[in-house]
Amino acid sequence: MQAKKRQFKVPHSLAIILVVMLAAAVLTYVIPSGVFDRVKDEGGRTVVVPGSYHAVDKTPVNPLSILEYVFPGLQSAGQIIFALLCAGGGLGIVLATGMFQGAACTLSKKAKGKEWLVVAALMVVFALLCIPINLNYFIPFAPLGIIIAMAMGYDAIVGISIIMLGGAVGFSCGAMNLPNTGTAQAIAELPVFSGMGYRLFCMIPFMIVTILFVVRYGEKVRKNPEKSLVYGTPLDFGTFDPDNVPEFEKKHIPVAIVVLACILYMIYVAIFSSLSFAKSVAIFLYMGVLSGLVYRMPVDEMCKEFCNGAKGMATTGILLGFAYAISGILSAGGVMDTVVNAMANALGLFPAIIQAPVMFFMHVIINFFVTSGSGQAAVTMPIFIPVADLVGMSRQTAVLAFNFGDGFCNFILPHAAATMGFVGCANIPFTKWFRYAIKLFAIWCVVGSVLLIVASRMGY
Repeated sequence: MQAKKRQFKVPHSLAIILVVMLAAAVLTYVIPSGVFDRVKDEGGRTVVVPGSYHAVDKTPVNPLSILEYVFPGLQSAGQIIFALLCAGGGLGIVLATGMFQGAACTLSKKAKGKEWLVVAALMVVFALLCIPINLNYFIPFAPLGIIIAMAMGYDAIVGISIIMLGGAVGFSCGAMNLPNTGTAQAIAELPVFSGMGYRLFCMIPFMIVTILFVVRYGEKVRKNPEKSLVYGTPLDFGTFDPDNVPEFEKKHIPVAIVVLACILYMIYVAIFSSLSFAKSVAIFLYMGVLSGLVYRMPVDEMCKEFCNGAKGMATTGILLGFAYAISGILSAGGVMDTVVNAMANALGLFPAIIQAPVMFFMHVIINFFVTSGSGQAAVTMPIFIPVADLVGMSRQTAVLAFNFGDGFCNFILPHAAATMGFVGCANIPFTKWFRYAIKLFAIWCVVGSVLLIVASRMGY
């Protein structure tokens, strides 16, 4: 009798992060340690001093001690973790009203045969929302994307793609991204948000290829569910049952008005003031409480649904804490500045026409070591701006290369907040997501390279 073939089991996302933590520790033995001198600029930002790189004694991280970096990682990710727990609780109350489920199912019936149009329209909406608002604020909306996708016959990957990849385009082109673009342009001595027109134009080709990619995959899954990358994988869809769909009723209208008002207020704060995690938490909490009140939900039930919603974000929070530990390991090993210095020295070796795309790819590599956008700008811009001046690249183009490199690879990295936040919400194994997203990332790299070459040639 022939032995039964052992089936490959997809590792949990946490297992993937632990492997990357080990790899990061090994890199601290391989890459020489070095640092730049740092000073405070006029805006109070800590930036590196160009030309000040010098080698220091190696401080490799013992692979056996990597778990010691988990708690500091949780502390570093504390703001976003607490924001996710509170936002998840607020949305838990909203979901308990059945408003989103009813709206999604009613929409799916009206869009019969044109489901792709709904996906495309929602992706554009989230792209526009993420022009002024950091995509991480929309991680709690991941279950809503999944509900909409499942109601139309798609899978969970399409569900998080609607929000995550749509938002990725608006966020990564950096038209009005204050922490990232604002910091980079300030260091480059450019007016904040100058050159916005071309960055907004860049969203168009990126948006087109992203929509086509998601819709093509989604239609393949809708016609044959076995084509889904997560087919047969136990996922967490919350309380949504696609076989027993509710209808959107009159009692859901007040809840919809509350949710819409809260989202519009969030956009207003992001554009005309400063949207912090504290402010976004308050908005989500009010959204939940007011939705429960207008739905006439008993207080005890509201409290129960709030706790259930927060509980649903707990796994995501833990994943983020472990992911932030990777950056802690690399920092302790003193390898980040070495990587930046090596990249800057290598840029002048390439032909002028491809220097901007090369800078884009350099930022992709650096983003593995420094996942914070504003942190990466503070480390790289003081180095890359003088290099750009020397090779004849405009500072605006150098900032655009930073935008693309810092932004788009956040959706394939196992320790990026966006990736682990969205993927963790549905318990989608990271390996499954990576297999899907790496193809789109390759397309993004081609589109970004072309746009950067055009920017260089027209003196942007």
